[in-house]
Amino acid sequence: MIHIRLGIFLLCVLVTLGLVSCSTSNGVVFDRSKPHHGDGEFVSLKKGSFFGHMKMRMREDDPPPRDADAVKAIVGEADRNLIESYAMQPRVTWIGHATSLVQYRGINYLTDPHLTQYPFYYEFYVEPRFTQPALSFEEMPPIDFIVISHNHYDHLDHRTVDMFGDSVLWYVPLGLKAWFLDRGISSHRVIELDWWQSHQFNQQVLVTFTPSEHWSKRTPWDANKSLWGGWSVDIAGFKSWFAGDTGYNERYFRDIGERLGPFRLAMIPIGAYAPRYFMGESHVDPAQAIDIHRDVAAQQSLAIHWGTFQMTIEPAFEPPRLLQTEMAKRGLAAEEFEVVKIGDTLVLD
Repeated sequence: MIHIRLGIFLLCVLVTLGLVSCSTSNGVVFDRSKPHHGDGEFVSLKKGSFFGHMKMRMREDDPPPRDADAVKAIVGEADRNLIESYAMQPRVTWIGHATSLVQYRGINYLTDPHLTQYPFYYEFYVEPRFTQPALSFEEMPPIDFIVISHNHYDHLDHRTVDMFGDSVLWYVPLGLKAWFLDRGISSHRVIELDWWQSHQFNQQVLVTFTPSEHWSKRTPWDANKSLWGGWSVDIAGFKSWFAGDTGYNERYFRDIGERLGPFRLAMIPIGAYAPRYFMGESHVDPAQAIDIHRDVAAQQSLAIHWGTFQMTIEPAFEPPRLLQTEMAKRGLAAEEFEVVKIGDTLVLD
């Protein structure tokens, strides 16, 4: 009964959102010579059916309750002195969920920043984050640019976007620039790219948008109207890669490794994978995260996209356990795929 009431409520919310936003055009000209460009939308294995999601939730049990001590155990304290200092060596701080702060040679960039409480438009009836971001907006060092992987609410948070506004350069997938302009961001502050397109941020920084196996949607009417993907960032030879959200596609990831790798750092999701029959097309499990780590030729990976929002049914602290078990099976050293606390900083040699 709880699931049914939730479904009815969320349907009403989505209809409301759609009515006020479906008239906006994103101005994309689709190129049918590209396999991921379709007829008026981008090509994905999944469109994200609302009713399909509700059917799955009514079929499955709720995830087990979270132990308060276990929650505390995955939260550290960010080293503000380190973060505010000039990065002579590359470093990355996990802020929480898919948000990481990467720093090197005076460049600071963020991935999918989400600094508020709810992974949805409305701040009620949806469970808030159960761990807080390691840094608030006010505690952030000056940010040069932000990369956005796709438009789902837990990756593109409108409240956080409003905080940064025109103070940063935004790198966004094809079809998403119009959304930023509608929020008052200046056109020259938003760089919209298709897969494999690059932009030179400055003489030492090259940013490239890379493929992933996912989908996009914020309302009932805009499924796959904007693209999704990951981001390669080369800062004076230090190569990092952010996977965004993705299912496993060996061809995509091997291609990324061959074209743009090897990467000194990869930020790869390990959570939000259950049940597999529903999530498998668009979210990797920990074993597949290791496959991606190897495919893209990453020297070191950081486990992200867990320990913040309970949006799927696996136990909240299962992802790192499964990752470490799988690493032991395959003979990977612990430092090859790091599991850290929220707020921890990895300094890379």
